[in-house]
Amino acid sequence: MVSRPLAIAGVLVLLVAGGVGFALADTGAVASSSNSTVSVNADATVERAPDRATVTVAAVGRGETAEAARNNLTGDADAITSALEDEGADVTSSRFQIRPEYEESREGREQVGYVAIHTVEAETSNVSTAGTLIDAAVDAGADRVEGVRYSLSEETRQDAREEALTTAMDNARTDAEVVATAEDRSVGDAVTVQTSDHGRPVVYAEAMTASDAGGRTTIQPGEVTVDASVSVTYELE
Repeated sequence: MVSRPLAIAGVLVLLVAGGVGFALADTGAVASSSNSTVSVNADATVERAPDRATVTVAAVGRGETAEAARNNLTGDADAITSALEDEGADVTSSRFQIRPEYEESREGREQVGYVAIHTVEAETSNVSTAGTLIDAAVDAGADRVEGVRYSLSEETRQDAREEALTTAMDNARTDAEVVATAEDRSVGDAVTVQTSDHGRPVVYAEAMTASDAGGRTTIQPGEVTVDASVSVTYELE
């Protein structure tokens, strides 16, 4: 699996241990005229192909009463669940709700009946089968696709995070060395390191279905990004 670290320039801040410092406008750093430390913030982003896909589908029924809406459900949740499991997916949740349905007009809001929705969510590690899962659910009676969510397994996410942190640390030292060199100093050991995670661990994709000619669902997922930030304080020599 290929990863592409994308470096993002950090913001540099120099912590003065003593003496009077002065601002370096171009770097956002503050240097000191005596031995001190330099603190640097740096980011890095790693992109990975998703290795988990979650498909959410629903069967919908409408009626003048709640009971009628339930009876008019287009598909049976058990049939949809079985169809998804037959394709190798793990059904992770099944939710049912009935609510009033309203219609807006110039005269105001008027209740026109009830809508029943049975939602089924399934997960698979074979991300290429997401379209097949949708087709199987629709064939079993689902008439609404709530969405497809792509994500990383814990192992893949942790591996990507470690790579992002390594790249961020490299960026931090590089930025610190630039500031130190400008002040005729050199960078020593790191004395403190803080890390934080941010980014987009999940991507969403729309299902594209061919028109009524026996076409099947196709999905083109994007890559998942894992971001890491570090705040590092180095000794100045």
